[in-house]
Amino acid sequence: MKRPEYQLFDKNTRALIYGLQVNAIQRMLDFDFSCRRETPSVAAIVDPGQTNAHKCFFGMKEIFIPIFPNFSEAIKSDPEVDVMINFSSFRSAYETTFEGLNSQQIKTIAVIAEGIPERYARQLRAVSLERKKVIIGPATVGGITAGAFKIANTGGTIDNIIAAKLHRPGSVGFVSSHGWSA
Repeated sequence: MKRPEYQLFDKNTRALIYGLQVNAIQRMLDFDFSCRRETPSVAAIVDPGQTNAHKCFFGMKEIFIPIFPNFSEAIKSDPEVDVMINFSSFRSAYETTFEGLNSQQIKTIAVIAEGIPERYARQLRAVSLERKKVIIGPATVGGITAGAFKIANTGGTIDNIIAAKLHRPGSVGFVSSHGWSA
């Protein structure tokens, strides 16, 4: 299997979060700050039907992440976004993952939902391979590239991350997935 021509996650990776998951977003931002990222990794949030901003912290500073009512508006908001972290429920994760697969801009999709039928997971994998995209999951808790990028709640709180020294750059990464990955 041939891997994509880009590095999956680095200090410049920007993500779109599908589904407002307050704790996961804050944990990602805490990781970003501890890694001394210049820009938060979370660029936008899709919360169907909502248009607003989510207030959170990047270190001691309050920041506002825009919330969009749909994927198409969110993806237009930041041309650097190439990762989608999909918190949709198992009922809609298949369809919302396809939105990411159909986007030229998205290269990697992490699907958090459990309970997606195996045949749907196989279809997602087949399409991701055909389009040279990476799917982590379904049923993943996420992943970490040390000192660079964290997906969702992986590794727990920032105290755990720092104790494991994953906030520092290195050659170690972590991905947890119970589903298909490409």
